Amino acid sequence: MSDAKKSLNLKTSIAEPTMIFAIFMVVIVLMLIIPVPAFMLDLMMSLSLLSGILIILTVAYLKTAVEFSIFPTLLLVTTLFRLAVNVSSTRLILSQGVQFEGKMVRAFGDFVVGTKDASGMVIGIIIFAILTIVQFIVITRGATRVSEVAARFSLDSMPNKYMAIDMDLQNGIIDEQEGIRRRQELQEESSFFGNMDGASKFVQGDVIVGIIVTFINIIGGFTIGMLIRNEDFGVAVQNYVSLSIGDGLVAQIPSLLISTATGLIVTKSQSKDALGTAVWKQVSNQFKVFYIAGGTLGVMALLPGFPHIILALLSGGMIAAGYFLGREQKKQIAAKEEKKEQKEEPKGPENVSSLLKIDPLSLYIGYELIPLVDKTKGAELLNSISGIRRSFAMDLGLIVPPIRIQDNLKLLPNEYSFQIRGQEVGKSRIKIGHLMAMGEGTEPIEGEKTIEPAFGFPALWIRNDLREKAEHTGYTVVDTPTIISTHIQELLKKHSYEILGREEVNQVLETAKADFPNIVEDVLKSYSKAQIQKILQQLLKEGIPIKDMPTILETIGDHPAQTSLYELVEFVRQSLKRTICNRYVDEQSKLHILRIHPKIENEIYKNISLEADGNPVVRISPDSLQKIQYAIRDKVTSMYENGFAAVIVTQPPVRRGLWEVCQHVNRNIAVLSTREIVPDIEVVLFGQVAVEEREKVGV
Repeated sequence: MSDAKKSLNLKTSIAEPTMIFAIFMVVIVLMLIIPVPAFMLDLMMSLSLLSGILIILTVAYLKTAVEFSIFPTLLLVTTLFRLAVNVSSTRLILSQGVQFEGKMVRAFGDFVVGTKDASGMVIGIIIFAILTIVQFIVITRGATRVSEVAARFSLDSMPNKYMAIDMDLQNGIIDEQEGIRRRQELQEESSFFGNMDGASKFVQGDVIVGIIVTFINIIGGFTIGMLIRNEDFGVAVQNYVSLSIGDGLVAQIPSLLISTATGLIVTKSQSKDALGTAVWKQVSNQFKVFYIAGGTLGVMALLPGFPHIILALLSGGMIAAGYFLGREQKKQIAAKEEKKEQKEEPKGPENVSSLLKIDPLSLYIGYELIPLVDKTKGAELLNSISGIRRSFAMDLGLIVPPIRIQDNLKLLPNEYSFQIRGQEVGKSRIKIGHLMAMGEGTEPIEGEKTIEPAFGFPALWIRNDLREKAEHTGYTVVDTPTIISTHIQELLKKHSYEILGREEVNQVLETAKADFPNIVEDVLKSYSKAQIQKILQQLLKEGIPIKDMPTILETIGDHPAQTSLYELVEFVRQSLKRTICNRYVDEQSKLHILRIHPKIENEIYKNISLEADGNPVVRISPDSLQKIQYAIRDKVTSMYENGFAAVIVTQPPVRRGLWEVCQHVNRNIAVLSTREIVPDIEVVLFGQVAVEEREKVGV
């Protein structure tokens, strides 16, 4: 049983295309060094001719060039195969002379030429020369030049094609699988035309080798026949010239077919039809040219000396073809008009609904920044943006919509603009070919002063060659994609609550419902999706992740429907206290905080009032408010200088009002209530915010 399985596996392996191809390559190599009998030579020449026929027919039926992506490799293999056949035939012709038995060579040397006398030799040489010249000068050179141009234009157009795919993917026109498929097609197309640029040189070299081998056969034949075998000049001419021409024709005809196939495949248009179908469609659309061509042939038929009957028949055929094609085209036009009239509705106001579509997130770039999204050059910005979306999903629990990237001629060449729902929220400029150095170094460095767009820090634009020096002296150096992606990330954090629309909330609830159906259903009985959206938006506005939806929904569901949204936000924050604290603790799990002086807390508490929508608002006199904000700013700046996050802890009733006050000082200040502190976290008091301290220094 085991032997039977081994025998079956061996038969299967031998029958595999890969194994057959490997054996074929070994045979080619052996033909270069081992003599083959005449019948084997006939078989190999027949296979060479067959390969040329199969290749040109395959190309004729192709709809796109990429469908035959193996063609460049096939050019190399067939060229090597013909070379091996040439070497084998040369060996037999020179070694056997008059006794040569190769029927393919004899047939091409005698039958194709048409006569065996001296004139036949001349005719054979002329035919061989014509075929070689046509192939080398016309077809091969043309195909080579077209391959070079096609490769260059294909590679130049890759960035725009990749960008178009990314745009369609980001806008939801295609899904991820379709995007991957299109990218693979573009990669195959780029690789194909790049390979064809080099592979066409194989065909060009093959023609030159064919000429050289033919002359070697003739010269070698005369040398061996007349000097070694003492044959007469006439016998040598009739034998070796005839065989050399036959051998050359056997090699050049398959080469001519493959050269023609090369020209066809690299000149094929973007039409999705096979070559013959595309030609007929495009030629038959212009039916009037058939009348003109028929008329021209008709005039020539009337001239003396021309084949009147043949030209008259062709003229009549062309005119008849033009008539029928024109009639068919008119029928098609009439059918389209009739169909259009049937579907046509009474004209009304112009439909401008498509102009109202707004992208959730958009990044517009100047044309100098296009290489940053060019996949052939790394597309570092695209990779960075993909990382931002993953980071937001994992960190905040917010699904950031795809960011549509497109160029905008209204921007400066080195400028970019980030928009949320069609409104610009951030804009900056990039110095192309430079890096940004931030911080303070131990020694000054040459550069152009600028402002870092994400955080507003002073920075320098420095040359690429100064990077190592800048980093060595203490500067933080970042490249262009990092600058833009960091800016976008901070803008998204700042405006994350604006991104969370009703559709996004519905998506979040559906995701939670898949794992916690009872919780979601209970909450939706008492609260609408609009109320849940406002709660989630306020959490995001204060930098609180909404990833833990079960806890958020359970907390909302624990309170009656009459509870104000402001109070619900506070209750949810208290339920998420560990999540909140973990965002601000240092590496030693210590939470450094500022406390608010009781006088300031009382001042804020007394001046908090609720608006009609239930949200609190602080109504403090401008002088008092300014003093409080100055005091907060001083302490927060000191915390930043010491490397701590700005965290202020206050009493629960005051927390929301104090947060509103802090927003006008620094949007990154976190305001926690005493109920949001986790007991097992070590709290370190950094200082106390008091107005009196400000007054002592003259404020």
